[in-house]
Amino acid sequence: MIGISRTTAVRYGLAGAVAALAVAGSGVTANAATAKETAARGPVTVSEGCGYLGWGKYRHCDGGTGSTVMLDVEDFFGNIFHYCVGPGTTDLQPVIRWRVVGAWWNGGTRCIPGYYGPA
Repeated sequence: MIGISRTTAVRYGLAGAVAALAVAGSGVTANAATAKETAARGPVTVSEGCGYLGWGKYRHCDGGTGSTVMLDVEDFFGNIFHYCVGPGTTDLQPVIRWRVVGAWWNGGTRCIPGYYGPA
């Protein structure tokens, strides 16, 4: 050992572990509060999260603001289309001819919900 005894090293190690647990415990409390706030905003179940849900469905979670977002939607052949969605779940499949395999937010906001055509 370099300058300290084994007993002193163990004490420092235990003190560091206790400090780390205290910091981690405060984060757990903050995460629990955030989860309560999210639950109060609207019913989002575990089986239906936010974003692309599969099978041509996209859920926009807006936290009650009523915002709209522009999506890039990809079909089976890799073609990209623009589609604007509002809060809640939107079925993208009826508008796009081939099977939808993915959808993601492209950064656009404040659009009128609906199909905007190929990218």
